[in-house]
Amino acid sequence: MPSIPIIDLGELGLPAQPSEEEWQRVAREIKSAFQDIGFVYLSNHGIPQGEIDEVFGVAEDFFTLEDSTKRRYLRGVQTIQGYTAPNQERLTEVSNIQELRESFDIHTPDGTFPDQELASLRPATRTLFEKCSTLSSRLLTAMAIALGLERSYFVKRHKGLAGLKNSSSMRLLYYPALPADEGADEGVTRCGAHTDYGTVTLLFQDTRGGLEVKERGGSWVSALPIPGTILVNAGDILQFWTGDTFRATEHRVLLTSSRSKARQSVVFFVHPDGDVVVEPLDGSGKYTPVQAKQHAIRRFSETYTI
Repeated sequence: MPSIPIIDLGELGLPAQPSEEEWQRVAREIKSAFQDIGFVYLSNHGIPQGEIDEVFGVAEDFFTLEDSTKRRYLRGVQTIQGYTAPNQERLTEVSNIQELRESFDIHTPDGTFPDQELASLRPATRTLFEKCSTLSSRLLTAMAIALGLERSYFVKRHKGLAGLKNSSSMRLLYYPALPADEGADEGVTRCGAHTDYGTVTLLFQDTRGGLEVKERGGSWVSALPIPGTILVNAGDILQFWTGDTFRATEHRVLLTSSRSKARQSVVFFVHPDGDVVVEPLDGSGKYTPVQAKQHAIRRFSETYTI
């Protein structure tokens, strides 16, 4: 069974200044992973574990607030900052399956937050948001090198990573605890199979597990939590851009033996600036040119019930 590779970021981890040799090494390894399974673990990424743990802690505090309080901060399809209740976002195509998860999306650290109820949420997530933005820019540079492009090619098209110019966002995810009895699982999952919409995704997992990735042969591979790593995957836009050289791989989150405890994750979705028109770089014409903002809105409209 194929496995998800681990890449040591080495000098590309924050806040080091990478050598050319390190840029080239990481670029080669990312290219290999994204051409194959579409996912990769990054170690030595440079984001302090304490900052990650702090976000997990304040996120749990938010999701355990009263439902009526959380619903005061509901997000929309185009206004993507705020709370999503269970079953408001449906990724599964099976109509009788419930997807039991909640989320809070941060489009910008300066946007709407439940400051009165939880003053610690904004500063904790701002710190991690900024680190993810910086690290994402390094990954975008490495991907451009891997594809033989001018190294700032992708960075120039993702200038809005830290604000409102594109659909990039941080998502706090919470999967509520369920009865330990497996007989109660019928008609319930945590997250249906899907591909991500943007360029790349950075994922911080807790220890509960349940994430699976669909490899080229059609089998599902467990993406087990590995302490100290970030799991990164290619999204739809990157597959369009590269004419299928890089793969946007289906993934899902299933119930596990630890279902009786809540599961959490923190995700950073990287999107191009809204006015960027994406078409295959190789001129193959495999995909119709699409404006990044319109692509994101269409996908949100397909999956959200607000």
